[in-house]
This record gives sequence, structure tokens and C-alpha cells, in this order.
Amino acid sequence: MSADDAPPPQGETAGRRGRPQDPEGNRRAVLDAARRLFAARGYEGTSIREVAAEAGVTAGSVMAYFGSKDGLFREIVGGSTGITVDIVAAAADGPARLSHALANAYLERWDRTPAEHPWAALIRSAVTHEASAEQLRAILDEQVTQPLAELLADAPDARERIALVRSVLFGVVMERYLFAHEPAHSVPSAAFAPYFAEAMSAALDSAHPPAADTVDRILDEWRTETPGLDVSAFAVFGRLHRCSALYRASVSRITEKHGISMAAFDVLTALRRAGAPYRRTVGEIAESALVSPSGVTLRADKLEEAGLVVRERDGKDRRVVHLRLTESGRALIDRVAREHFPRENELLGQVGSAERTALSRLLGLLEKSLSSADPG
Repeated sequence: MSADDAPPPQGETAGRRGRPQDPEGNRRAVLDAARRLFAARGYEGTSIREVAAEAGVTAGSVMAYFGSKDGLFREIVGGSTGITVDIVAAAADGPARLSHALANAYLERWDRTPAEHPWAALIRSAVTHEASAEQLRAILDEQVTQPLAELLADAPDARERIALVRSVLFGVVMERYLFAHEPAHSVPSAAFAPYFAEAMSAALDSAHPPAADTVDRILDEWRTETPGLDVSAFAVFGRLHRCSALYRASVSRITEKHGISMAAFDVLTALRRAGAPYRRTVGEIAESALVSPSGVTLRADKLEEAGLVVRERDGKDRRVVHLRLTESGRALIDRVAREHFPRENELLGQVGSAERTALSRLLGLLEKSLSSADPG
């Protein structure tokens, strides 16, 4: 026990210095004084006696309130680095929800933490001062490692996953808030949060694998019947096939309600996206919709009969034919779009924004792989 942490002499009270007998007021004064001194001098450079003098109370009073300098410091920093109850509760909704809750909570706390907060002084002094480093380790162990250990108790590689989450959390705090390095410092929190969550999701999402689904059972059957055959690609393509079927069944109900097919929807949306005068060549639409030009022509015939598109010859090259959206066609596709896109978001309701970004990127990579494997 240091001299600062020693108990006060018998009979020493806060009132001896003339401060009013106001326990709550004295306690607030101690916290305010300690916050200023810890921020200015660091953890190792601040003593209980200096805090007491600054607050106008005795060292014994500080000890009575907080037990030690360590207890006083922990009271000041609170749970600003911790995985709190609300974040733990988010884990009940799945690891994706946990990574987002953790990212948003950290950004919200540190956005509100002033630059002169004692945390900054502790972290900086921890680089060269062993007592400060030990204090920092102890707080991170209590506020981050222990809650994560409980959340990842069933993961065989929990230690490695915790190490990654701690590194990401602490790295963001250092880069974005303590050292204010660019570009991390100036990226708005709303834009930063999904990527922050995505970085942690690598450690959290796969810690609790989802229950086996139909594709898993099909894979197991193939592996049992043909143990020498690599069927692992079906884990991707089987799910893509099922997702495509489920997606088309859901969204086609919207288009059919408005009297058009999904194929017609593809043509009309391609024209609507072109902007005024809402026209494109058959070849441009075919490339956009991933169908043959003859397929577009077949669809265009029906759409023209319905008064939704018209054919126009190119003014410079009469061999080129454009399809143009009519006013009726534009009004129809706008009505469908107002139902279609919200429905797509509903279908992705269990996929967080960071996961959507990652999934979109991976699907883009898959498309490139498919195109290069079958360029024809």
C-alpha cells in the first residue's frame, strides 16, 4: 500500500479543513478535482493528497469515499471502455447485432468524451509507466475481456477472438480519439460505424455457427455417398439458388399485382434508370438485364402492346432501335418501385448494414469469378 492509499489518522475528518459537512458535495468535489488532476498529470503523477487538497477535504475523506487511488480512478472513467449490460443484451439477437451495438456504443461514448479526459492521460502514461500500464490492463480485462469471455464461452478459439475484438476497439480509440490521426479522426460516426462493426464481426459472427439448414443436409448426404468428391462449392451455389427462388417468389407477387412480369419489370426499370427521355437500345437493356437481345425484343413486343414503351429509330443510324418509356410506363414503374424496394429491405431484415456491405462485395467477387470461368 502506498502512502497515498494509507488510511487516515484516527479522528481525521473532512470538517477539519473547514469544508462544510456535506458528504455528497464533498464527494462531487473530490471527483471534479481528481478528473482535472488525472487529466493534467496522468495516473502516476496524481496523488490522493493532491486530490484532497484540490477538493478542500482530507486525504482520509478521499479514502473513505473511494478506498484507494485505483478506486477513485475507476469511478471517474466508469464504463467508457466496457461492454455494458445493454451491449450484452444485444447478443441475444445474434452476433451481428452484437457487433453493431458494440461499435455504436463505443463511438457514442468517445464522441462525448472530452480530449482532456483522464483516460487519455492513463493511456499515454501506460506507454512508459508500468503502474499505469497495469492499471490499464486491469480495467480492460474487467470491462472488455470478462464480458467477452462470457459471450464467447462456447467458442473453442475464444481467446483469439477476444484478442481481435480488444485490438480493434483499442485501435479505434487510439487512432480516432487520442492521437486524432486522419482519416479516422474526421470520418463521421454514422459513416464509420458500419465498417467498425464489420471489423469486429469477423471475430464475433462465426463464433456461434447457425443451425444446420437444407443445404447443410444436402452436403452431408453427398459427402456420405461420394466421400472422394469435393462438393464444397454447393455450399455457395445451393444457397444462391434457394435465395434466388425465395426472392423471386416474394417480389414477383408485387409485379404481378400491377399486371407485369419480373421480366417486364427488368426492362422497365432499365429504361427508368436511364433518366429523361428514358430510352435505351435493345443491346444496352440486354446487358443490364443479363438476357439476350432477342429476349428483350420479345418482352418489348408485349410492353409496346400494353402502351408502356415505344420503339424509336436512332436519328443518326436508322439501323439502331431505341425503346422509350411512355408516360404510362413511367407512372407504372414508379408505383411498383415504391413497393418493390421497401420489400427488398424487409427481406434483408436480419442482415445488418455491415453484413450487407460485405455480402455485396463478396457477390461482386463471385460474379467476376463466374464471368472469367465462362467468358462466353
